[in-house]
Amino acid sequence: MQILGKYLRKETFKAFVAILLVLFVFSIGTLFAETLRAIARGVLPASMLYVELGLRSIDSLTLLLPLSLYLAVLMKLAQMYRNQELVMFHSFGLSTKQILKMYVPQMLVFFIFLMFLSIFVIPIASKTSERLTLAASKNISLMGLKEGVFQELSGSNSVIYVRKINVEKKRLENIFINIKHEDRIDTLTAEYGYQYEDKNNQERYISLHNGFRNEGVPGTKKYNLMRFERNDIKLPRLKGRSVNVDENGKSLLELIDSERPIDKAELNERLSPAIVLVVLVLLALSISKSSPRNGKYGSLILGVLIYISYLYLLFIAVSLIANQKIPSWVGVWWVHAVFIVYAMQRIYKVDNPYGKRSVR
Repeated sequence: MQILGKYLRKETFKAFVAILLVLFVFSIGTLFAETLRAIARGVLPASMLYVELGLRSIDSLTLLLPLSLYLAVLMKLAQMYRNQELVMFHSFGLSTKQILKMYVPQMLVFFIFLMFLSIFVIPIASKTSERLTLAASKNISLMGLKEGVFQELSGSNSVIYVRKINVEKKRLENIFINIKHEDRIDTLTAEYGYQYEDKNNQERYISLHNGFRNEGVPGTKKYNLMRFERNDIKLPRLKGRSVNVDENGKSLLELIDSERPIDKAELNERLSPAIVLVVLVLLALSISKSSPRNGKYGSLILGVLIYISYLYLLFIAVSLIANQKIPSWVGVWWVHAVFIVYAMQRIYKVDNPYGKRSVR
């Protein structure tokens, strides 16, 4: 059994490396395109291209590592079932649970690595990306704004829209801002504007030039229209920046002590990759059994569908926690539990094809 275990782990690791390289190259291409778009909009300095790309690729490993190991185990075991190798071992008394024990050392290594990556490395990478980006963008006054997108100002019910970002002149053009107060709504439009930071209070402001300000109370006729040459407005932190360090940069203890729903959601999301890896290996063992008569990629297609469903439910669970739709103590554990039960049931059926009936 030790020889079989070493063989399975060795062959699975070879397949894992090949799958990971393919997925990682594809992921890097996507991140590269997104980073270039951010640079083109003026959101990110060009000097930060490779630094930002490297730091963001670390985050993608939490998704790619479990998926790669899952596909590697699934493909290797399905191949051995089609070749009747595992069927022969099963006839000698080898159970699926014993095959699972053979994968335990490999699973343990990946589990510890993913925990270390999620708890320590990713928060450090997030903070480093934020610090380097801000340091490199001191001369870029357009940091954090996106072109042609309505962006909500966090901490308020206000919205800003910039039609064009002129990187050469370092200014915003054709600006629309809607600011909601308790007693009125202010709507401002401007031909162009500049973003700057007050050195005294470290607050960001936007100076609007050649525009109009419309103040009024909805549902009434109390509106005042003013024209201005310059109007400075305090600019809160924008959502959707290149790096969100509010939650991603917090340590594990900070997330545990926090009472904010979004921090609780981040805590569950951060602990999920290592648990997902274990559940996926169980799923791979449970659905890998196939006969030569079955399609060559039948198990693989089923595995991909199950993985997509698993990931989709996890995203829903995290969103429900952030929006306070479910208690934070429930977390995403119910999603893991559903797929663990499903995997164990299929493993039981594989090991006990006749149930409690005796075989004549």
